[in-house]
Amino acid sequence: MLLVDKGRRLGGSALVWRGHVRLVGRHTVELELHLAWFLTLCTIAWLLAQTLLPRVFPSWLPTAYWAVALRVAITDAMAGLVHELGHAIAALGKGRRVYRITLYGLAASICRSGGNLRPRDQAAIAVAGPISHLLIGAMLWTAFQQLSGDNEPLRVAFGLPAVSNLVGGVLNLLPVQPLDGGRAARAIVGALLSS
Repeated sequence: MLLVDKGRRLGGSALVWRGHVRLVGRHTVELELHLAWFLTLCTIAWLLAQTLLPRVFPSWLPTAYWAVALRVAITDAMAGLVHELGHAIAALGKGRRVYRITLYGLAASICRSGGNLRPRDQAAIAVAGPISHLLIGAMLWTAFQQLSGDNEPLRVAFGLPAVSNLVGGVLNLLPVQPLDGGRAARAIVGALLSS
């Protein structure tokens, strides 16, 4: 999810990490991880390892539950980062400057330059994040398909984030606010009404 924050700092006192990532050319973006991001990662891993995986796969070793749960949680967390980087790269491509991305668990904020964008540019920036989820999901699903059926934990470690990214990408494209699809739909409707 892309939450645009035009300069106001959200929860800066609870940051657990701050760094920079180089995007297009020489453009760097400040990247921040909020405490909520880390807590969400831990909560998802714990819920998978302690509740879902043991119920669905009772014959696995306890270490397999944790290995798969951590792999799934980290993969999905990184997919969230790629989602936001997709928005940032699309914004840069449309002439906007991106200053900072802050990840907050299941949400994020981006600080970028303001100004009016053409509706098609707004729509392109909005759908860039969900498209990244669909691409990640497709890559993970392809890897899942290639894995041997002998190693069930490894297949689940690829299959579960494949499905979550595909479903998340499709759901995020729904034309409902505050989802990215809602932002894209608003831009398209605005363009149609102004014509």
